[in-house]
Amino acid sequence: MALQSSGTITIQDIVDEFGGTAPHSLSEYYRNGTYVGSNNTGVPTSGTIALSDFYGASAATVVTVTEGTLQSTSTGSYNYGYIASGKYWDDIQNRFYSIGTAGSRTPTTLNGATIENISRGDFKNTSYVEKFIVVLSGTRSQSFFTSVTPQGGTTLNTASTSRFRQVSGSTVWVWDADFTTWDGTGTRTATFV
Repeated sequence: MALQSSGTITIQDIVDEFGGTAPHSLSEYYRNGTYVGSNNTGVPTSGTIALSDFYGASAATVVTVTEGTLQSTSTGSYNYGYIASGKYWDDIQNRFYSIGTAGSRTPTTLNGATIENISRGDFKNTSYVEKFIVVLSGTRSQSFFTSVTPQGGTTLNTASTSRFRQVSGSTVWVWDADFTTWDGTGTRTATFV
């Protein structure tokens, strides 16, 4: 839930929205830092920071994905969404493939980590199995974000991820997800909390 848009705002209001480590100070809440996402454009990334910068701020980050499609010819699997070069995650082979790039995303980071893959995958084993995949740069904890809600799908909690991996300088979350609205065409959103 977003912070109020007017009236008195306190450091405790900010802590309640974003979390943090006591003792609290405003300097731990710069945008694109550990706690405050890039969607909060009123919050500075450095320099002077004030309580009033947090009017309307929200712990949720909405990522807009202009979809593309990649196919692994070796497995017959498809991914629909945004996939950076070398970050096509094949959940059957449990590894990254370098098969090109697809789509775009805005913003490009989530709490300071580069978004390398945010896509729906149809993985061919004996039949197609649908997954939702998030890959972020760096070594991140499983609870780096709490949940993601892909447009057209249900909320996926990090605690219930079917696969969590730290591979080749990236962190991968995978969920079993049965929805087809991410099809490689158009624009979709994913809301991270």
